[in-house]
Amino acid sequence: RPRVPIPVELDDYYLAQFTVTNKMYREFVNATGHRKPDGKLVDFYWAGSAGATWELAGFKADNLPVTGISKDDVGAFCEWLSKKEGRKYRAPTIYEFEYANRAGTDTLFWWGDRPDTRKMNYGVSHIGHPTPVGSYPPNPWGFYDMQGNVWELCKDSGFSIAMGGAFNSPQRLTGADVWANFHDSPPLYLLSTGFRLGCDASEGGKRPGDLARPTVLPARPGGPVFPELEITVGDRIQLGQLPTNVSFIMVPSKGVWILNNRRSTDGGQTWKKSPKSLDEGIVYTKLGDGTIIAVSGFGIEFTMKGRAQVDVSVSRDDWQTVESFKAPITIPLAKKFYSVRGLIELEDGRLLMTMFGRMDGDRVREDWPITAFERKIVWIKTRVVVVESTDKGRSWHYLSTLSYNPHLSPEGQNETDFIRLPSGRLFAAMRSGHHGYTDLHGRESLDQPLLTAWSADNGESWSDPQRIYIKGEKLITGIYPRALVTEEGVLAVLRCRPDGSVIFSPDGEGRVWTDEVAIYPPGPTKRGVPHHSGMQDMALIGPNTILVVDVVSKSGFPPTAIPQHAAPSGCKCLKRPAHVA
Repeated sequence: RPRVPIPVELDDYYLAQFTVTNKMYREFVNATGHRKPDGKLVDFYWAGSAGATWELAGFKADNLPVTGISKDDVGAFCEWLSKKEGRKYRAPTIYEFEYANRAGTDTLFWWGDRPDTRKMNYGVSHIGHPTPVGSYPPNPWGFYDMQGNVWELCKDSGFSIAMGGAFNSPQRLTGADVWANFHDSPPLYLLSTGFRLGCDASEGGKRPGDLARPTVLPARPGGPVFPELEITVGDRIQLGQLPTNVSFIMVPSKGVWILNNRRSTDGGQTWKKSPKSLDEGIVYTKLGDGTIIAVSGFGIEFTMKGRAQVDVSVSRDDWQTVESFKAPITIPLAKKFYSVRGLIELEDGRLLMTMFGRMDGDRVREDWPITAFERKIVWIKTRVVVVESTDKGRSWHYLSTLSYNPHLSPEGQNETDFIRLPSGRLFAAMRSGHHGYTDLHGRESLDQPLLTAWSADNGESWSDPQRIYIKGEKLITGIYPRALVTEEGVLAVLRCRPDGSVIFSPDGEGRVWTDEVAIYPPGPTKRGVPHHSGMQDMALIGPNTILVVDVVSKSGFPPTAIPQHAAPSGCKCLKRPAHVA
């Protein structure tokens, strides 16, 4: 968001380095008998909850900011402390808060224009509660936690305005200019809301910070530490020809590789014909009992009642023999949907699968010139949904909408993979545009990032979509993502066409992305279309070893034909955390 300055003249004032802590607020409650803090958690990343602040794990420690308070509680605390210390304390105004928050900078955050989990506690941090005050680096003027951790109540024209964002805020609710309006009546008590003290400079006496023994000290001002990665890339190995520009690799057990229409039991050295080909639209996974299940639902037309059928294949011997059947699927209001990647089994035996398409009522059209002028079709921006099976794939029904945010990208969201993370959360990566093409106006790589989202309730609700930046700087685009987690907990995401790379999150959660390994570099263009690889796939072939299968095209892709593809090749990449700094 560009900054919109408002000219405001401020008198000199003091502002606390830290928010008021539970320890400070307990002293006030014990001395006055004031109500103990409590509230509810209105969350964007976890299920909502409620309770007494000092009885909840993650909220009750002495050095945590007090939460579950309202404007009236802030006023009562300031009145008590003012009498105790002989200085009139108050909450800061919204302008005083923002001025100190920016600390002389002109960006959304004092370090730049994007939130950073290494410098603040917000939704993507996946912590789920406040952190001790001073856990993150201070801004250039020495103020701690003015971004994230807890919303801070400020004064503005009789209303209680909360500033700064909180531990559960999505990215859209972060930044120096972010605020939330909490009306006075009835009081709204939130487990994500606290406050810090302000004081007029004209109060006299010692400055509030001139204490022989400061009441509050920073907990750990360095911020969280993430593991570093040591990534080695092996030699490319030839895997022969494939019939399509899309590769599909499944590794059900050690040494057994299923690659499109072939099966190998010796790690790709020799191949035999597979009993069933892995084609576009087939999603697959191995269940806890060793059964492989694959679902094919590409371009399914639904009836007016939102009903259709998908093809389900089952193998109990690592894809040597395959049984198939048709299964009913119900998605209310569905018009046409596609399966592409994600299929997982939950601990209770339920199966979840992602699909993309459109529902009756979806009307936002794609506005990208490739579709509008070159393909001569009208494309409605798509959404991603999650469907559920409680009977091992014999029937499917709608569970949730993972993402419908047509304003974020040219195509909407589609081509989604999702997996379970070590923390138990679900992680999804989504395509959002025709990555790699040049339109009729000569424009390349329009705003079409890969998007990610998380669920903490087994797919029933999802966080806002997030972009991926390597080291907080390079925006990741691409199509056909594939996600996996190594045994040592490193999250890897493959992105495809016209080039390809694997990106890595060392914490296994997608909170921070630190490394990228190129698989296939972009080549010269032909008639505006790059000479490129096809759509890659990847799988774990060892505890921390990933096989990336890259389909290399002999020529570019002219608009009127899809050529044969040659020389599929693999790239072994060893991923392992080297050490924790």
